[in-house]
Order: sequence, then structure tokens, then C-alpha cells
Amino acid sequence: MTPLPAVVYCAHCLDSTRGKTAHGLIRFTERFDVRAVVDPVFAGQDAGMFLDGSPNGIPILATLSEAIDHMPDEGGAFVVGLATDGGVLPEHGRIAVARAITHGLDIYCGLHVFLNEDPEFSELARQYQVKLIDVRKPPHRSDLHFYEGRIKEVQSVRVLILGTDSASGKRTTAWVLRNALRDKGLSAEMIGTGQTAWMQGARFGIRMDSLVNDFVAGEIEHVVRRAWEEAAPDVVVVEGQGALLHPAYPGGLELVAAVQPDILLLQDVPARKTFDGFDDLPMPPMERQLQALEVLSGRPVDALTINPKGLTEGEASDVCARYESSFDRPAVDVFREGCDRLIALIESRLRTRS
Repeated sequence: MTPLPAVVYCAHCLDSTRGKTAHGLIRFTERFDVRAVVDPVFAGQDAGMFLDGSPNGIPILATLSEAIDHMPDEGGAFVVGLATDGGVLPEHGRIAVARAITHGLDIYCGLHVFLNEDPEFSELARQYQVKLIDVRKPPHRSDLHFYEGRIKEVQSVRVLILGTDSASGKRTTAWVLRNALRDKGLSAEMIGTGQTAWMQGARFGIRMDSLVNDFVAGEIEHVVRRAWEEAAPDVVVVEGQGALLHPAYPGGLELVAAVQPDILLLQDVPARKTFDGFDDLPMPPMERQLQALEVLSGRPVDALTINPKGLTEGEASDVCARYESSFDRPAVDVFREGCDRLIALIESRLRTRS
């Protein structure tokens, strides 16, 4: 696909997990050519330097008007980079969307509110002849799939990345692993399960949290089977959602049941002491996280991956060493160590093609 020039809107959220959609697009996207990020709080900085300590040439700007100066004369996209609680569009976001429409930008939004159902936005879009793309809008019921129990027909190695918390970097780790597999000469596809993965250009994906519950397992199975049938990759890397023990965003069991992974990875954020969004709820110890997942999945967790946010390089290395000693399995910081040890695990499960 040819990347579409885009402005990413993340006002007042760039330093929190509510900005995780913007974070994903700053780090990596094949769908958009991100020209600027809008957040008046952190204006003047390079987005890559702000997020990961490595400049990437994407400026953080205070206003949409400034960002427009970085766009081509005609066309382009305005991407809502917010991931708010409940998927609502705050008032400042509504104002920004309306202004972007008047500038002739197509609007991409992954929130639970659908812009096409908003009379104000629909009328503005008609007037200025722009598109409103509601990324999280589910397929029509007639296009949904029930679980059929045919996942074993998929001969790709199925890798599933779950997390100890929501917003733990599961999607980013999935992309890093997919890219590392391709660099090693293996064919690999990333299966997105949320709106941000679609915005980043995942060829195969669903928006799991917008589906009617009866169809969730079937849609997971269907998208993995479709990836196998259309691309026949050596490996599929499936992005997890939520966390098994998270009180507001429980998730993982349906993915384990539907994907039936050959490799099960559990991602942790060691510096995080409470559940995302709930400062009064301590994170359960890793022992409990592993026990719960292994009892419910009926299989071992093959390796731990960590999100080193909030840790120095030495601290991250110490955590990995401690986890490996305590839990007798690899613990990998893919952002600093790379994916070689995970790829070795995956290669040991490759199936011989007929």
C-alpha cells in the first residue's frame, strides 16, 4: 500500500496509555506517512525522541493549523490517535475533527463512537467531500463467523502474545517479532486484534472489542485461517488484547481457545505496580499471572517478554535474569536484546510443508 500523508491528533494524552494509538503510529505504520503529531503540552519535540529516546523526524506541534503546513496541498488524513476510557471523543477532539474536515482531510477514528452516526460530522463531511472512516465499526452480522474448530488446518506456527496488563506493549512486541522473523528469512504475518494494528497496516485483523460475544472466537479463528489460506506464512503472530486478570479489560482466554497457539508468550511491564487505569489495584505477582494462564490454557507459557518502560537498561537486564531464574523459561527484552531466542523457539516448531 502507498502510505497516506497524515496528521495524528493526540492532544493532552501523549504521555499516557490513552495515547497508545498515537504511540503505535509514531513507532511504525505502513498505512500512513505521519507528517506531524498534535499535542500542545509537548509541542516542539521530536515524537520519536519523546516516546523512545530516538528521533524519527516527526514533529510534535501545538495546533492543527501548524500540522497542516506539513501536509500536501490536497488530500491526506487526520487520524484520531486517542484511546480514551470507553472510547469516547472528548470535546477538544470534536473541535479538532471538525476543523480537519474543513481542511479537506479524511478522518480516521478508532474510538467506539462512530463519526458517521454524528449528524454534525456527517453534514460537514458531505459539505467538504471527505470520508469518515470508523475503524472500529464491526462487520454486518451476516459477514461474521461462528467458531468451527478448524484452526488446526492452519500449518503456520501460531504465536500468541498475551499480557499481564492492558496497554502493556503486546502489539508493539508483535510487530517487532514479525519484522525480526522476516529479517531471518521466514515468512510471517501479524494478526491484529485492535484498531491500532489496522491503522499500522496489518494485512489481517479484526477489532475484537467491537464484536458481539458469540462471534469473537469465530472471527479469531477465521482471520487466522484466512491469513494461512491467502499468504501461507511460516508464522502468524497474534496480538493479544486486555489482560486475563484485569478487572476492566479482561482478555486472553478467547484468544487461547480460538488460536490454540504453538508458542504462548506473556508480556509484562515490570515497572508498573498497579493495573493500567486503576491506581488502587496492585498488579498480581507474576507467579499468579502464570498460574492462571497456564491452568486456563492447559499449556505452559513458553517465554516472557518485557516492556522496559520506566527501567534503565541495567534494570531491565536484571529483571530478565530474575524472571529466568525464578520461572525457568526465557525472559526477553525484544527492544534491547532482539528476538533471536524467541525465533529459535519458533523455528523448533516449524512444520514441514507437503
